[in-house]
Amino acid sequence: MLKAIVSPRRLLITGGAGFLGAHLANRFQGEGIQVRLLDPVGCPDWAREAGIEYVVGDTRDPAAVVAALEGVDVVVHAAFASPRQSREVIQSVNVDGTRNVCAGALARETRRCILISSTIVSKPRRIHPVFQNSPLTRLDLYRASRLEAEAIGAEYESRGLAVAIVRPKTFVGPGRLSAFAIIFEWIRLGRPVPVLGSGRNRYQLLDVRDLAEGILLLEATDVGGVFFFGARDVRTVREDLQALLDHARTGARLRFVPGRIAGLALRGMELANMAPLSEWHYMCARGEDSVVDISRAERELDWRPERGNAKALVDAYEWYAAHPTTTAPGASPLPFAHRVLRALNGVFR
Repeated sequence: MLKAIVSPRRLLITGGAGFLGAHLANRFQGEGIQVRLLDPVGCPDWAREAGIEYVVGDTRDPAAVVAALEGVDVVVHAAFASPRQSREVIQSVNVDGTRNVCAGALARETRRCILISSTIVSKPRRIHPVFQNSPLTRLDLYRASRLEAEAIGAEYESRGLAVAIVRPKTFVGPGRLSAFAIIFEWIRLGRPVPVLGSGRNRYQLLDVRDLAEGILLLEATDVGGVFFFGARDVRTVREDLQALLDHARTGARLRFVPGRIAGLALRGMELANMAPLSEWHYMCARGEDSVVDISRAERELDWRPERGNAKALVDAYEWYAAHPTTTAPGASPLPFAHRVLRALNGVFR
């Protein structure tokens, strides 16, 4: 375990109005750390009520970034575009924004920079089975932009900025809808829940509160390199979802969509350049495991994830069931592409 150095006097979270930013702010404030948020949207009510310092600004604006970093000891860079956004936004936010944050942190002599990356960077480019020379899909473009962001972090680490890269698995928790929003709704209503493929693969998730704890431990060190964060207790997709159904007791049942049919539907969406579903859907459709090695975080940070896949899903569902028509701090909207799942659900009821 690495020895922690002094706690930061002030910490900046880019993309602070989002779901992860809300949980990070709550966790850091709980340790008495001053939190400042940077986000292009107006200050959300939860941040105002918590008395958090809030700066309206865009990471693509170098002057705004430098101003927000004044007096900051540690910056957690979580302001990244979604793969559902335009190609231009993905590139400018993920690449240009990251360069501005790293350059600003170095100029301000900020002690520490933690870059929130994604496990998607370790996935190979997807080649379309029919159009081998097709241009990058939006998901591939997103992957390439996150890889470039990591390279920028490494470049600035070589210049003297203490950079650490976090690659979390798909994280869920109170307020996190994303890939699971429509599943939670079907469960709440007692409807059949389609699973792409057999569900016998393992897909590791992560409770956002465990992720926040890991980042808290990481910011108090000067160690660099890549850290993976994911749940320790991971069963098969069908076992994790069945545990959620058993908890909910709404009469919902799992319905399995043949992997070949699900794969063709997903590839059709890629060809049409529609907003993609999550990696979770793709891996399930292909029947592939997706589990990362979290031993470095456990060994060097003494990090211990407290919630397994099933518990993370249950807690996220409980929040959703209690707030089906409201929005939590930083909650994610229902992706457009979930209309495809609705159609599949209608076919395989």
